[in-house]
Amino acid sequence: MEKFRKCLSCDYERGFHVYIKEIEGKRVIGLICPKCGQSYDIGWHTASAEGVKPEKGPAY
Repeated sequence: MEKFRKCLSCDYERGFHVYIKEIEGKRVIGLICPKCGQSYDIGWHTASAEGVKPEKGPAY
């Protein structure tokens, strides 16, 4: 796969935000265009991590 950096809907070329959504006990990781909001399911999954709580890190 070539690099996927450009939104297919609006041609924004500066990267994506990441979303994590739980579906059927698995966490699906996908991308969202920060300009138009188009989401992309890129096929990434991770095991459910019960009890894990996100902690804020540095802002960049």
